[in-house]
Amino acid sequence: MQLYEHTLPSILRGVDVTARALPLVPELKLFLLPDDYPTYNLGAEDYQRLMENPPYWAYCWGGGQALARWLLDNKRVLAGRRVVDFGAGSGVAGIAAALAGAAEVVAVDIDRDALQVCAANARLNSVQIRTESHYVPSPQSLMLAADVCYECDGFETVICHLQAGGDLLVAESRLRNLSDRWPKLTKTAEFRIRTYPDLDESERYDRVDVYSTLNV
Repeated sequence: MQLYEHTLPSILRGVDVTARALPLVPELKLFLLPDDYPTYNLGAEDYQRLMENPPYWAYCWGGGQALARWLLDNKRVLAGRRVVDFGAGSGVAGIAAALAGAAEVVAVDIDRDALQVCAANARLNSVQIRTESHYVPSPQSLMLAADVCYECDGFETVICHLQAGGDLLVAESRLRNLSDRWPKLTKTAEFRIRTYPDLDESERYDRVDVYSTLNV
């Protein structure tokens, strides 16, 4: 990552992070860990540092890839919209929204390193996004929520956004049948995709369902 050391978190020191095109979204590149992480040839100090604070934002999870693909295939829903990529991680969904023509994109994550990576990935893809560490539900915003609803904090924030009257796009590899829980949501797509680089997770997480409150 010699050319990009100044744009990425210091926790990645010693790891050969590179810009990689995504299997499901080849139009988009992200700074991601190598395929052989965490068996990568690291010194003991660097390995311990990464194990204590795993850089989840240096992977592209299935939900993020699926939502990015859906956005690029359905650009019409983004015209004139303010988009919030909640629990942004690498920023893949928000960057896809910007590429697809959203009027404004805000990446929200409580992890400062994640926000730094979102900004670096946005520059890599020649788009502009803002970054914030906190989100106040707004009915004017379209929220993107990829693989965040299985956690209590993510679930509660998504519910608050719905209750405020905001539109929502959800991609989930962990939860099923969200329309039964939230009648406002309609399942609009289903994808088969693994986390990239591959974490060798159970195949049951390969299926990602996309739900929406939009009229598509």
